[in-house]
Amino acid sequence: MARLRFLLLTAIGLVIASTVAGPAATADPPSPGDPCTVFHATTDDVNGRTLWCNPTMTGDHSLVWQYGGPG
Repeated sequence: MARLRFLLLTAIGLVIASTVAGPAATADPPSPGDPCTVFHATTDDVNGRTLWCNPTMTGDHSLVWQYGGPG
């Protein structure tokens, strides 16, 4: 009987813990112009198009996500 009570309390605890924790957070994919940190890295945008991490052509030449391949 004690084992059944233990299993029942464990199951209830897991259900409560999963509802409190909620679903895992997901990051949104980057858009063109968003900053990036690794030169020539690639990723996909929300539409599945490839973005490359390249320096801007104007200003301080910081790295941003861009279409068009390595620059």
